[in-house]
Amino acid sequence: MGTHAQEPEHETSLERAMDMAEGNAKEAKRLLDKARAYYEAGEIDRERLTQLERLYDVALQDQQRAAHDV
Repeated sequence: MGTHAQEPEHETSLERAMDMAEGNAKEAKRLLDKARAYYEAGEIDRERLTQLERLYDVALQDQQRAAHDV
């Protein structure tokens, strides 16, 4: 058995959706920040950077929708 961090209990499914959206946005931001550094170093191309920029934009939109619903 693994030792996974326990997820917080949620009062509602909307709160769970908000927590998930926040986590996704943080991860997308982390990936984008790394990608920008890789792009500057010439390790990835512009197309890949653009993909991660779009991913981050979608994650922020999802977070805003979830916050609006809570």
